[in-house]
Amino acid sequence: MTQDAKVKPLYESDHRRQPLLLGFALLPLLILYAAFVLFSSEQGRGVSVPWVPSLGINLSFYLDGLSFLFVLLISGVGVLIQIYAWSYLRGKASRFAFHLYLTLFMLAMLGVVISDNILLLFVFWELTTLTSYLLIGFNHENPKSRKNALQSLLVTGAGGLALLAGLIMLGKMAGSYELTAIIAQASEMQNHSLFLPSLVLVLLGAFTKSAQFPFHFWLPNAMAAPTPVSAYLHSATMVKAGIYLLARVSPVYSDSEVWFYALGTFGSVTAIWCALLALKQTDLKMMLAYSTNVALGKLTLLLAVGTDLALAAAILFVVAHSFYKAALFMVVGNIDKATGTRDMRVLSGLKTLLGLSLVAAGLAAFSKAGLPPFMGFLSKEYMYKAGLELGVPIVVVLLFINAIMVALALALIIKPFLGAPSSETKTQPVEKDAGLWIPPLLLALASLSVPVFGLEWFSTHLIVPGSNAIALSTELQGVKLWQGFNIPLLLSGVTLVLGYLVYRGITPISNRFNSVPFPDANKVFDRLVGAMLRLAAVQTSWLQHKSLSGYVLLSFSILALLLVVDPLPMVQGIKTGLLQVRYYEFALAIALVVSALLCAISTSRLLSVAALGIVGFMTTLVFMLYSAPDVAKTLLLVETLMVIFVVLLIKHMPTIGSVKKHSHRRKALHMAIATVIGVSVTAILVRVTSIPLESTVSDFYANNSLLGGFGRNVVNVILVDFRAIDTLGEVVVVVVAGLSAVSLLKTHKYHSHRIQSLIFATTSHIVAALMLVFSIYLLLRGHNAPGGGFIGALIAVIGFALLMFAESPQYVVNRLHYPPFTIAVFGIAVSIGAGALALLFQQPFLTGLWWKEIIPLGTPFIFDIGIYLAVIGGVMGMLLRVNEELD
Repeated sequence: MTQDAKVKPLYESDHRRQPLLLGFALLPLLILYAAFVLFSSEQGRGVSVPWVPSLGINLSFYLDGLSFLFVLLISGVGVLIQIYAWSYLRGKASRFAFHLYLTLFMLAMLGVVISDNILLLFVFWELTTLTSYLLIGFNHENPKSRKNALQSLLVTGAGGLALLAGLIMLGKMAGSYELTAIIAQASEMQNHSLFLPSLVLVLLGAFTKSAQFPFHFWLPNAMAAPTPVSAYLHSATMVKAGIYLLARVSPVYSDSEVWFYALGTFGSVTAIWCALLALKQTDLKMMLAYSTNVALGKLTLLLAVGTDLALAAAILFVVAHSFYKAALFMVVGNIDKATGTRDMRVLSGLKTLLGLSLVAAGLAAFSKAGLPPFMGFLSKEYMYKAGLELGVPIVVVLLFINAIMVALALALIIKPFLGAPSSETKTQPVEKDAGLWIPPLLLALASLSVPVFGLEWFSTHLIVPGSNAIALSTELQGVKLWQGFNIPLLLSGVTLVLGYLVYRGITPISNRFNSVPFPDANKVFDRLVGAMLRLAAVQTSWLQHKSLSGYVLLSFSILALLLVVDPLPMVQGIKTGLLQVRYYEFALAIALVVSALLCAISTSRLLSVAALGIVGFMTTLVFMLYSAPDVAKTLLLVETLMVIFVVLLIKHMPTIGSVKKHSHRRKALHMAIATVIGVSVTAILVRVTSIPLESTVSDFYANNSLLGGFGRNVVNVILVDFRAIDTLGEVVVVVVAGLSAVSLLKTHKYHSHRIQSLIFATTSHIVAALMLVFSIYLLLRGHNAPGGGFIGALIAVIGFALLMFAESPQYVVNRLHYPPFTIAVFGIAVSIGAGALALLFQQPFLTGLWWKEIIPLGTPFIFDIGIYLAVIGGVMGMLLRVNEELD
């Protein structure tokens, strides 16, 4: 097969999917248009829909100056990234999935910035984590991609858990989870006991997302993702989610010294450290990645300063960085696609091959370096203005960082594009595909056109409203491109000179840095993960030791410990209660205790089973004595079926004498645990029964059973009407448990376990028929007298069990006509259908509907029929499967 033949199907597939791929680019364009239509710079615009009304949680969205700015960046840059990715991934079979993941990430990021409910914000926050994991690990055949995607998921996911706790605390302090309500009460929360814990937890969430030191390492490693991911997630959107969060909650925390020092310290350290790491990089993409860390550190530092000028500088820099960094990432992608390498040491002379990319890179690099009149220059001017308000240390930090950024900008242009073409690299033309150069060129031009032609609109609709959203009250009137000769302009000039000097020495600096053993955060992370896995292995070896008796011992030991921690007094209660006990209750209690002891000490399996059955039947008698006939009948039938199951399984069980004996110490431990649990449970029951019970609930059911449920049997009305959802869930559990149980058995071949007795065979057919008729009778009468679908089904199952012993399992299967679990599933469907009928009458699901005027029938009765069939099918499925020959 030729190479063309291999590629052709991929292009054909692309051609068929072009309308869908075009839709991925149109969606952010429509969102961008909608944002312009809906936004009002004078006041925010919001919408709220109930989500969890019982907890006061709403689906609330709010668009103000700050969120509008981020919506423009997310959707505007998103359009260009989708177009670029369309061309960049051309010919790849999985690019449809890539565009889908990218779109899902974009929607999640939009949800983060427009959510007014902080819990809703967290949901979208975690969705960005999940979708970015899919995008970073898109080249999943590469082990490095999988590892780095998992690293980003673990770091940002752990930070997300901290953020959730902090947001819940924030909501508790304000008494609301709406951001607008929380910010309105900002001044009242300063002295709250949860203020500092919530601040720390929110910072953890924001710092991990925005790759602040010491969590900075995951961002450069995420460069294993395809270049469109780097250009979008790791320059314009995802990493700025943490910055957005810090800006959004700034009105709540900005007056705290902890906030100022935390943001100032971590922002400065991140920017300085990552600037040094960027200097030692030879991979162009890694160089851009570390410079993104630097930008995020500067933004954090500016939010710490929090003055009008600092906030204006932060907003300006958010936009400037998104424009030039996304453009530079796309240019580096073009270099990689054209040469197959991103190594700055071997790249040279690409200006002829990638002329349009050079124009885009040059404009973007000028903005990155801060040359006038680019967007980067404007943001840098306001950074220096803000720094001068606080003093020399902040200015020195900014000067040091910006000088290194100038050096990196020069390296990105001069090294790959200028000079003589390198003979070490093979090149191919890629700019014939306009989708590879138009998006970066448009973003680079935006870095120039916005400050030159659109600064007034930009200032009025984004800078001032965005600053007001962060600080609530600012005196910022707008921003100007030219403000005369002043100290910030002088500092900009000094920055360029220092940057050029650093660039001239970038090769020896890089070589020097490579010889210095920098602390490797990745090794620290790997060691932490390794330690966690070793701890998990030890924990698993302790807890998951594959010994059933050990599991039971551990469970009951913990239960006993919990019960001993808070012992309940019961001596007086027992003394008072014994005086009221009747003689037959004493006899019943003695029978229960003797049967339980006999079951525990017997060496005969048959005797143990009989003793266990006696315990069950005596318990049934307890319910009968205390006026619970429905419960007593159900328990009696369940105990009867349990005996049948045990009889079928007993020959496959080991003899008691063959089981390994426990030591006397182990037996003493078991006795102590059993005693503690028994005494504690007795104490709890004594305490509970000594407290007068409120009859509100029971009175409600008694008073409304006939009027609301049209039934005199209160228990059945509760099961099929008032609490029908509980009954449905329990029956589904029975069926699922049955399916799970039978799937563990080996064979599907039925063997006869027939009892060879003519009398038994004859009477079984008669009794089984009577029991089936009686089961239907109980089903029909259950709504007004003891009975119902559940009890009736158990009677029917016992009848079928008699037939199974009298004839064979196959005989019963033939009489059922359908597989048991098919009957069970059909029964569940009938019950769900009965509940869904209420929806047709605009009533909640499972609301009882009655047609008493026409026929004495209602949906609860249909629901009970479904329960009847589901129980018969589920239990018979298990019973027939157990009656197979187990190998």
